[in-house]
Amino acid sequence: MAHGMMFLALCGLASAYSDRGILKLDNTTFDRIIDGSKDVFVRFDKEYAYGDDHDAWKKFAAEVGGSSAAMLVADVGVSEYGDKDNKDLADRFSIKTDEFPQYRLFLKGSSTSPTSYTGEKKYEGFLRFVQEKAGVWVGLPGQIKELDALAKEFVKGDKAAVLAKAESAAKALETKDEDSGKYYVKVMQKASEKGDFVTKETERLQKMIEDGAVKADKKKDFGRRLNILSSFA
Repeated sequence: MAHGMMFLALCGLASAYSDRGILKLDNTTFDRIIDGSKDVFVRFDKEYAYGDDHDAWKKFAAEVGGSSAAMLVADVGVSEYGDKDNKDLADRFSIKTDEFPQYRLFLKGSSTSPTSYTGEKKYEGFLRFVQEKAGVWVGLPGQIKELDALAKEFVKGDKAAVLAKAESAAKALETKDEDSGKYYVKVMQKASEKGDFVTKETERLQKMIEDGAVKADKKKDFGRRLNILSSFA
């Protein structure tokens, strides 16, 4: 029994340090990485995390790590027993162990005033957050890079001119991306008529996703639309 428990513990230790795309930080390396020279999204959690939240974070980190995004994803594992390793880091940012997991985005140019993530602890939520706050584009389901850039241009610039560009770009898309292209164009058309369209549509779709009566395939489709709407944030 003792050997079995030891084996499981060693397996857990090995997996904790082989999560693709996640940089493990402690109180000897933290300030060398969080130095204001780059964007870093950090999770503060118990030393050996597990569960759905952890799986979503691993998926997010792997996606970012495999992309060209100029951002790092890191973990600070805080021990609740013994020497309480890295608790000083949690204390520095006023994070309590009973609030784990906690997420902080350290933007380039600042190492002392991170932005807290308070959304759902899900893969797509993390991606939307870094796209909005750090300008990092990885690409969520439904999003198209060229139209994503036009969406951001639409918010700031000449809406009629950008809409014309989007219509042209949507027509040139591959068949698999046609529905996404049409939705980008639709959002621009509606937002040109009503300034609060994106906000209200986001709220409507979020309610639909949370509705237990809505079928899974529909929720998936609504999720893709939410991803596209986030491009207009």
